[in-house]
Amino acid sequence: MSTDISITDMVAQLTRPFRNSEPYTVENAGTSYTQRHHVDAPSLLDQLNNTLPSIGGAIIGSGSGHASRPAASIEAIDTFIHIDREASRWVRDLGEDDPINTKLCVRLLGSLLPSTEVCGPRPRRDGNQPPDCCARHAIEHDVRRWWTQARIVSGWDVAAFKPRNTCPLCEGRGTLRIRISDYPDVTALCVSCRETWDPTTITLLAEHVRLENQEDDAA
Repeated sequence: MSTDISITDMVAQLTRPFRNSEPYTVENAGTSYTQRHHVDAPSLLDQLNNTLPSIGGAIIGSGSGHASRPAASIEAIDTFIHIDREASRWVRDLGEDDPINTKLCVRLLGSLLPSTEVCGPRPRRDGNQPPDCCARHAIEHDVRRWWTQARIVSGWDVAAFKPRNTCPLCEGRGTLRIRISDYPDVTALCVSCRETWDPTTITLLAEHVRLENQEDDAA
């Protein structure tokens, strides 16, 4: 699935069920033609939520409960809580009441996005730092980060690759989670410092991993 999607679509995938469509080639009597394989998926937040423990039968952050859940995943819980807190903070910063429910909060933030301050068509940033030029670009950066994190950590369709390398930012070892199933649109996440890499920056992480592996082999 290509990661070249709009912020609106990212909000939709975070909060609503969606369909993955992957092309594949069929050979028949010497003729090749392309078909698409469709997989219906729960919302990304629901995929994370499926690993959360219940309290009194209700699932944390959801409006429904009483369904059995598998053992909690610490990484999924951490990701869900980060998204919940950051989305709530943005909604309050924009002068709206926090709807409490995480999915409703992300949807509300998405609906508020067109009315936020914007400095221009492209964000301004200092190196690898998040954009601080205007609210619009900062929110878009966070939504893109939430979407990337949720896709990697949930592992609903394909589990993320977990190398033993260190994170180039926080130096935590074994904290990288790399989603390679969407190749060439590879994305990655550090579950310690929450840094993400998308297809435009993944080569920086790949170079770090390559050099580190060379050093380990030479040791």
